Amino acid sequence: MNAKKRTLKVRKSDCAMIPDEERSDVRGYFPFKVNFKIITKEEYEDLKRFDGEFFFPFNKEQGVDVIDTRISAGNTADASLIKYLLYMDGKLDQILDLLSRDRTVNGLPDYGVGQNISGSGMEIIVDKPLESGQILHSRFFLSKFPLIFMDIFGEVIHVTQVNQEGQTLYQIGIKFINLSVNERERIISSVFQRERERIRKTKSED
Repeated sequence: MNAKKRTLKVRKSDCAMIPDEERSDVRGYFPFKVNFKIITKEEYEDLKRFDGEFFFPFNKEQGVDVIDTRISAGNTADASLIKYLLYMDGKLDQILDLLSRDRTVNGLPDYGVGQNISGSGMEIIVDKPLESGQILHSRFFLSKFPLIFMDIFGEVIHVTQVNQEGQTLYQIGIKFINLSVNERERIISSVFQRERERIRKTKSED
């Protein structure tokens, strides 16, 4: 079976019918804002090491049932919340640094708009070209209620120039790297949740 056939849109009301081995390929199509920074391989190794040491209790290779509605209230949210609080703490440090030095600080995150996502990767739209093979450190919300905040690494695998309303933009295909089982399941659960919400909304409008 080729990759195109394995990449599925969630169009069924019964997500439980999707086999476990195909969950990572289930792709949700919805917009989300992405903050990202291009990093070197050395920076990636340092950040990965820190992530593995600090968040060890949350990175164990134990999955969660993506169909279980209790996912929104369990330890999955705890890990995301801790990462988000640390992220906000880092942003406050950057703001203080800007105010104290009175000059532009290089290295602040770039921004993009997520177009779709699965447990194996995502596509985003940005206003400047990237290069295949570059490593991105990205942070984004898939849901604010329940809280699903992702802080993950990815590798650029393709770059396509697109035109939207007369503006030249770039569609970036990203393959996730070093993604734990729980991080992947959080993505998949969010995709399923979005589909359930879409189905409920469609039924209520009928």
